[in-house]
Amino acid sequence: MIVYIYGGVASGKSKYAEEIISKSFNNKIYLATMENIGNVASKRIEKHLLQRADKNFTTVEEPRNLQHLNVSLNNNILLEDLTNLLSNNIFDKYGMKSDFKEITEKIFSDIIELENRCNSVFIVGNDIFSTKRNQSKELDIFIDCLFYLHKKIIEVSDRVVEVVYGLPYNRKLK
Repeated sequence: MIVYIYGGVASGKSKYAEEIISKSFNNKIYLATMENIGNVASKRIEKHLLQRADKNFTTVEEPRNLQHLNVSLNNNILLEDLTNLLSNNIFDKYGMKSDFKEITEKIFSDIIELENRCNSVFIVGNDIFSTKRNQSKELDIFIDCLFYLHKKIIEVSDRVVEVVYGLPYNRKLK
């Protein structure tokens, strides 16, 4: 089962995702994809750690490689978040990698393979569709890659929820 939860920055999507997985499942893995680089990242990570402190998650930090996760069929995974995972994979210290399409397709196939190895995958994603285009070639490519992932994940998801100002709206139910 795949559940996709998306929304704008600070919309409450992460908190909502943590609540619904915690109400329904045990054996929860919080798959943290944010790299802990700098004060902003450290503060967000600390916020999320505090937010889920009493929810009995096992935290696994993996910013890039989903295929290396050690999971079992009774695990329920909260992948936080899709945008960081994509960014970590298509950018490096030199800029955008040239094989961004291949990387994006690999991320999607890794998500499908991960779902096959566990009970459920809850994916948190960002609503980037109001992001201004034509700021840079790299940003436009990144938005296109994220849109591709968003679209493909919605196609295979059992449930899709958009969170707006902390309020969940079901966009797809199987």
